[in-house]
Amino acid sequence: MSEKKAVSIANVLIYSEDVFSTLGLTTLIKFYRPSLRISHIASPEDAYAVSCNKVRFVIAVATQTTNLMSLMNTMQYLREAKPDVPCLLLSDDLDPVLPALMPDIPTLCLNTPIRHIYESISRLLSRKGTVSLRYPALPLLTQRQREVLCLLASGASAQDVSTELGISLKTAYVHRRDILMRLNISPSYYRGVFTARLS
Repeated sequence: MSEKKAVSIANVLIYSEDVFSTLGLTTLIKFYRPSLRISHIASPEDAYAVSCNKVRFVIAVATQTTNLMSLMNTMQYLREAKPDVPCLLLSDDLDPVLPALMPDIPTLCLNTPIRHIYESISRLLSRKGTVSLRYPALPLLTQRQREVLCLLASGASAQDVSTELGISLKTAYVHRRDILMRLNISPSYYRGVFTARLS
C-alpha cells in the first residue's frame, strides 16, 4: 500500500521528524491494539492527505531538533479538521516552549516509563479520562506570539523575527519581552534553553 493511501485510512497519526520514535510508538500501540492503522506524518503537507473522519488519535513527538512551526501548524490543522480528536504530546524534559504553543494538549516527558505512556494513550483512545498535564496551566499566547516563540525557539534573533514575520524590530522586541514575562522565563534561562535547542 502506498504511503499516501496508508495516511488516508489511518486511525492513529504519529507526528515526528524522528523515524525511530515513530517505530517505537507504532510497536507499542500495535502490541496492545493490533487492529489500529497507524501512519507517520512529518509535515503539514502530510496532514493534508489524511482523511480526518477516520482519525481516532494523534500523537506528536517533539525533541530539541523538532521544527516547532511545522509541529504547531500540523496540530492546528488536524484539530481544526476534527476538533474532538484526542491528542498527546511527548516532549523532552523541562521544555517550557511546547505547553505555551499548545496549552490544551496533554504533555508527557519522553523519559516517562512505557507503561505510563501506554496507559495515557489507552485512556485517551477510550475517552474515559484525560491525561494529567505535566505543566500547570499557562497564560495563553496569541497566534502571533506563538509564531514569534517558534522562531525564537529555533534560534532566531529579534531581527530575524522582524524579517520573517514582516513586523517592525521594535514589535519583535516587545513580543519577545511579553512572551518571556508570560512564561516566567528569565533572560539567562532563555539564552540557555533556546541555545540548547540549536546545539
